[in-house]
Amino acid sequence: MSVTGLCQICEAREARFACERCGAVVCQEHYDADLGLCQSCAAETRRARDDGERRTRGDDPDVAGPR
Repeated sequence: MSVTGLCQICEAREARFACERCGAVVCQEHYDADLGLCQSCAAETRRARDDGERRTRGDDPDVAGPR
């Protein structure tokens, strides 16, 4: 896939990657190659994964445990 234009996050560097989730075109600085996502989507993905892990372990303060 050919990506052209400026990064949609910093609007300063050349966009070289497209986010697999939202389609934003971003520079290398704002691309998470491990996830194939832009910086914003990668942060949301990690946050959701971490929240799920806390719930699974039972140490999420937002979820009431057994009394």
